[in-house]
Order: sequence, then C-alpha cells, then structure tokens
Amino acid sequence: MSHLSRISTGPSFRRVADWNQASHGVGLAELDHDHNLIFIALGTLENELRFLRRGATLPKTVKFLDHLTKRHFAREEHLMERLGYPKTGEHREQHGLLTAWMDAVLPSLGEVRRPSYDDAVIAYLSDWWHVHNHRHDKDYGQYAGERFAEDRFAEASSILSECSLYQFAE
Repeated sequence: MSHLSRISTGPSFRRVADWNQASHGVGLAELDHDHNLIFIALGTLENELRFLRRGATLPKTVKFLDHLTKRHFAREEHLMERLGYPKTGEHREQHGLLTAWMDAVLPSLGEVRRPSYDDAVIAYLSDWWHVHNHRHDKDYGQYAGERFAEDRFAEASSILSECSLYQFAE
C-alpha cells in the first residue's frame, strides 16, 4: 500500500488536511461530526509532534485520538448492524486493522524517535482516514440514504444516539 507510506520532504509539509463536508461528508450529521473531531485530533497530534517536540501533553493527545477513534468505530458498527448493511463485516475488519495498528504504534510516540518516524505515523493515519472515508464510509452513507430517504435519516440519528461518542467505557 504505497499510498499509506509517504513521508514528507520538508518542514513546512502538512499531512493532515482540514475536514470539510463537501469532500469528506457521508450524509449522516452525527458521523460527519465524529469524522471532523478525528481530523482535528490528527491535526493536533501532528502539530504536537512537529512543533512541541513530544511535549507533556502528547500522551493525552494520543489517548484522545484513540478514544475518539474507538468510540466512532463502535457507533458506525452499531449503525451498520441495525441497518442490515451488507458490508458490515468487511468494514469492521478495516476498523480492527487500524485499531490494532494504533495500539501497537501510538504508545511508542512518547519515546525518542526520528522526525521521519513521527511523520510516517501521521502520514499513515491521515491517508488511512482519507482512503477509508472515500472507499468505505461514503458507501454506508449512501446505503443509509437509500434506506431512509423518506425521513431524512431520522432513524439513523436515533440509532446513533444510542451509542454516544462521549461515553467513556472503561
């Protein structure tokens, strides 16, 4: 997967693009909000690694990104199951791969590393989210739209409210 292994070539390079509705939206406000928060967390992590040189807040930033990602995945999977989305298993597998990667890699960001390592981590995460959003998330958004065209996603919103992004499950 060469698109997931790019490394920046200069100090002014910014890996994480700002989230925007036109290119990243999936059509479900709650999940679009989740995605926006995840992009903000990725940008925060990138800035901390680049400019704060692994400051004291790095473990909190990593934990925040980890929490947002896992809660978001739980919300998406819950919705897909309730919708009867036919690609739920494949989607869940994609989530599992990223979660395992994050569990293995993110804790090491607190160790002394080369800037190229930090950049490779940010590049992987940013590319993963962009590719996943465009190839997988937009597909279930379209499926939900077709299923709930008449009531404009009211049932999907109700389903998502059952599984809040802000609940902390310990």
